[in-house]
Amino acid sequence: MPRIPDHVIDAIQARADIAEWVGRYIPLKRAGRHFKALCPFHQERTPSFIVNTDKQIYHCFGCGAGGNVFGFLMHQEQLDFPEAVRMLAEQLGVPIPETSRADEQRFAKANDLLRVTETACKYFERVLDHPDHGKSVRAYVAKRGVSDEARKRFHLGLAREGWRHLAQAAQASGLSTEQLEAAGLVSRSDTGCYDRFRNRLIFAIQDVRGRVVGFGGRSLDDQPPKYLNSPETAVYIKGHHLFGLAQAREAMTATRRAVVVEGYFDCVTLVSLGIRDVVSPLGTALTPDQVRLLKRYVDRVVLAFDPDAAGESATLRGIELLLEAGLEVSVAKLPDGVDPDEYALKNGAAAMERLLEKSESLFDVFLREARLRHPGNRIENRVAVARQVLSNIAKVSDALIQREYVRRLAQTLDMEETAVNAELHKLLGRPAKEMRRPTALAPTSGSTGASMNGSERLATALILDDPARAARVAAVAQPEHFRDAGLRALYERIQLLRADGVDLTAAQILSRLEDEGQSRLAGELLGLAETIDDKEAALEETLLRLRRQARSKHLRSLQDQLRQAQDAGRDEDVDQLLNEYQQQVKGG
Repeated sequence: MPRIPDHVIDAIQARADIAEWVGRYIPLKRAGRHFKALCPFHQERTPSFIVNTDKQIYHCFGCGAGGNVFGFLMHQEQLDFPEAVRMLAEQLGVPIPETSRADEQRFAKANDLLRVTETACKYFERVLDHPDHGKSVRAYVAKRGVSDEARKRFHLGLAREGWRHLAQAAQASGLSTEQLEAAGLVSRSDTGCYDRFRNRLIFAIQDVRGRVVGFGGRSLDDQPPKYLNSPETAVYIKGHHLFGLAQAREAMTATRRAVVVEGYFDCVTLVSLGIRDVVSPLGTALTPDQVRLLKRYVDRVVLAFDPDAAGESATLRGIELLLEAGLEVSVAKLPDGVDPDEYALKNGAAAMERLLEKSESLFDVFLREARLRHPGNRIENRVAVARQVLSNIAKVSDALIQREYVRRLAQTLDMEETAVNAELHKLLGRPAKEMRRPTALAPTSGSTGASMNGSERLATALILDDPARAARVAAVAQPEHFRDAGLRALYERIQLLRADGVDLTAAQILSRLEDEGQSRLAGELLGLAETIDDKEAALEETLLRLRRQARSKHLRSLQDQLRQAQDAGRDEDVDQLLNEYQQQVKGG
């Protein structure tokens, strides 16, 4: 999808009053110049959610959420940024120009395909609902634990036995053979075209917005393949979608959990039983795009793949991507030979929920897999197990969880924790002593690092509050002076935007932050700025601290260079560095 030009985003933002749009979702109460409400993103009794109409931003002082009108819609409607912009543009009547004739043709083709898949979906549903054609298949679906409500919610359908039922029905609706072929619904042979799906139970594959983009078909006569999916088209790329996401996203947002299963029936049956935060990766191992979709809605993922070799392999492949995305991961331990839908049907929803909540930690999964590869209790076997488990622990982003896994691994294998810790840090490429203070914890308030980060944080917050302050901060601090990587990246992005010569508001800066982490940090910093009464005095104090920090850093650098020159016997360099050092000290 082409990038929406900044000037168009700005035009949409200028026409969308944030108070009006937030007020469509939650009741707002005026508080002085701004509005206040109970936060829609977390449970609270006292309103801490503020809508600032001057800056066209919102911030919650309870949970830290913050952003502009696009960010609010992204949270409420679970959209990505371009989707939120386009939704608002449609509502406000602001046209979004496409970047080229090729783009226009591509979108027209996509819309045409969506019309074809939607028409086919309705046809399949009608056949399954037919008193005669669908009777036996409806009984089969019910036997598999799928309620009528779930059957309709997931748009289950039926492809009849025969070669041209869909093709004839679609053509009667005005669709051409070429359109059906482009949508992957018919195939060609020497004798003509024929239906791709025949004598199959049909599962509609929808995108996150609920549009039908493809189909999965389960054989009803055990003819291979057991499952047949649509081929990839302009609107359906298998690794970009999750089956059931359109139905599950509301529940996933509420529970902050996703249960990932392998099969269509696993998903639909669990939803029928009341476990609604369930999705399936469409018969593949999880892909990076699917993981990014999950991360929009959840913090925690429970993998509940079938307990066979293929399911175990898919579990292990999915774990690494989920960890890299910073998601909490666990694995449901199903009895051998029992699929999730079978277990839930036999034991009930409550038992299935207990199994999901008691899912294995990643440490147990890592250890079990390593012991299968290196059985035995000899020291060589235990060392091999340790190294394999550590290679997985190294992928865990949370330092506290890493520490706990190291402790458990050392205890389980009867090894020295310091030695196991040192081995982990070899893999991480940093000294083991860093483990003494987890990266997830901030330095104490009296430390130099905390002081520096505090000044950097306040300076960036004050710039976001009023971007005109950016020039004054830039005269004192360059991005490379920032110790905190997140603050450094955000500060650098703001200064680059400023360098373009355009005067931007805080809300416009938020619209130009493409990185999700930067957007979240910017929202927090805007909230911080709102707590400061005298912002001009705060800026002057912050600039003074940044100057002192820059001078201290420069002095330390001169000291290091001076020692090196003395050790190397470079007398001329020593004299020059000593003179510069003395001048800096006098100047302070």
